[in-house]
Amino acid sequence: MKWVKAVPLFFSLALAGCATLEDRGATESYLYVTNEGSNSLVVIDAQRYRTLKTLPVGAMPGGVALTRDGSRLYVANFTNTVTVVDTSSDRVVNTIEVGNGATGLALSPDEQVLYVTNRSSHTVSVVDLARERTVQTIPVGLGPNWIDVAPDGRFVYVSNGSSSEVAVIETATHSVVQKIKVGEMPTGIRVSPDGRTVWVADYPRGVTIIDTASRNIERTITVKSFPAGLTFSPDGKFVYVTNVSTDNLSVIDAGTYQVVGDIPVGKTPVEVKVSRNGRYAYVLNEGSSDLSVIDLPSGQVIKTLKVGVRPSGLAVR
Repeated sequence: MKWVKAVPLFFSLALAGCATLEDRGATESYLYVTNEGSNSLVVIDAQRYRTLKTLPVGAMPGGVALTRDGSRLYVANFTNTVTVVDTSSDRVVNTIEVGNGATGLALSPDEQVLYVTNRSSHTVSVVDLARERTVQTIPVGLGPNWIDVAPDGRFVYVSNGSSSEVAVIETATHSVVQKIKVGEMPTGIRVSPDGRTVWVADYPRGVTIIDTASRNIERTITVKSFPAGLTFSPDGKFVYVTNVSTDNLSVIDAGTYQVVGDIPVGKTPVEVKVSRNGRYAYVLNEGSSDLSVIDLPSGQVIKTLKVGVRPSGLAVR
């Protein structure tokens, strides 16, 4: 796999033909983008790169979660609600009351429970999806940002941005069993596909790796300035990190813990997702209100799409 460091964006346009619609095949059909500045959800045709629909959701929408079959999309609205969208009709079908400052979302592996970080009330809401209502509220720490669930569903990990820690929730009791001190301001957080480590994007320029068995910090990797969004490749071999202040995406070899490339994207990249086949990365750029489509084998941006005002959350179906 080839990674190109610091490739100017204008040069990537020359390679736009590298990934044709035929090459893309049946990887992803739709992208869903929340726009904090316009209180909307944009539905994008990922094959033809065009906007299909714009839906009004709650105020200041952020994080999103999509079921495995793609039938339901959940949107966290900062003003205390989660919007439920039926993706077959692209209609809002319900609104769920949660905590103050809803920001991040994560589904349990069996998709029976939705966990919601509430940044302003410093809690996590536990939503029963069969009834689509909040059944419990867990105090976790100051300013919880993003959240992820272990593959076996036993633990939930929460990045507390204002108290510089990761809270560990045991799902059997829905209680915090440990708080792990990390960097100055943790944001993006992901459990590795094998469940052995938790990776945390830490302001000002680090990614902290936590061993899930011992809950000790295994190491910290230096990236560019203000890492935020973070995700794994489907095979778990690479980690992709958006750097807010340097407008690029860092690529980390998860086996060697080495940064193997930095790919320029749009302004203020905040979120990243990878296609199911591992071929493409989609990077949401808040500052330039667009989305960068990256062909990962070449490390090149092949398309830039305008998506709305202050985009913040991204799901790939």
